[in-house]
Amino acid sequence: MSDRFNEIMDKFLEPISRLDGKIKDSLYFLREDGCFVFSHGYYHPTPGSFIGKIIYYPLAEGDSDIWGRRYQAMHKAWIDGEHVAIMNDVQILKQYEVDSSRDPDERRPLVADYTLEFPLSDFLGYFDPAHSLELCREMYPELAIGWSEDSAKLMNFPIEKMGVTGSLAYGKIEEKDMDFDVIFMGTPAENLKVRDKLHRLSQVPECRVFEFGRYWPIRIMHNGFLLCPFFVYENWDDVPLASAEVEVIKEDVIVTGTITDDSNNSYLPIVLELGDVILDEKERESLRFICYDGSVRGEYWAGERIRMNGRLLKIKDHRGEYEAVAVDISFNITKLKQEQYPI
Repeated sequence: MSDRFNEIMDKFLEPISRLDGKIKDSLYFLREDGCFVFSHGYYHPTPGSFIGKIIYYPLAEGDSDIWGRRYQAMHKAWIDGEHVAIMNDVQILKQYEVDSSRDPDERRPLVADYTLEFPLSDFLGYFDPAHSLELCREMYPELAIGWSEDSAKLMNFPIEKMGVTGSLAYGKIEEKDMDFDVIFMGTPAENLKVRDKLHRLSQVPECRVFEFGRYWPIRIMHNGFLLCPFFVYENWDDVPLASAEVEVIKEDVIVTGTITDDSNNSYLPIVLELGDVILDEKERESLRFICYDGSVRGEYWAGERIRMNGRLLKIKDHRGEYEAVAVDISFNITKLKQEQYPI
């Protein structure tokens, strides 16, 4: 009797060696213990490791079926018949519970305090977004071909530069959700055009998405499916924080600023430029803002004034040397002035 799980994994998994040390955002990995782990952003400070989160872990009584094996999600749960999001501060506690080899007192990544580091040597492989999309189009021609072609046409984006993440990364369509978790792997200019069109469409009543008790400004309903975008930099030279050196200046700061550049607000991490800044009651002209909470992608726009509690860092990367305030979780960000739309 064949094992459907192993059969699908054999088709979808790519060897870790093909990453060539360059780990981009939104990749799914399969660990040797069966856990599905999701990469976060581009800052992976320890050679041979990446930062991310366990998304699904094997559990005999888990509420998810992944190709014949029971799993439990870390990031969402069914409660009284309703899909509920599990927030980052709860997720990180569960990560330690599931992976008891971890030391909760060990220092976590400075710009992404709700993630963990995972050695690449612990993994059987990863799921390449473009390869997974090709396989999903073969497995689900009526759905995956329609979703991908509709999205490419709507966004005027080359389908060969699209991929998938979420459950589609390993070939599973969540029939209760019907989400198309699509990755747009373009240049900054190409991705901005997609983001801006999604933003415009999200304000059309029939396209609006309300999920987990909130409105999502760059997700849309289109032709009966939920188009959930993820953005990845096509060229490594455009990636912020890659090979960064990070140093803490001050652990706890209060910053208020007005967003002057929102061109990186749809990625993980979001990276914004702030002007008219007040840092711990002292004025300064500008400051960079970094947030590794994926729930805030597309939330903050030029002209909005925000206040945050975060960590002041000195960062050195290919962009140069600069200071930035890093915020780990959306709870620590407040909008004081909204220019684009109410959330």
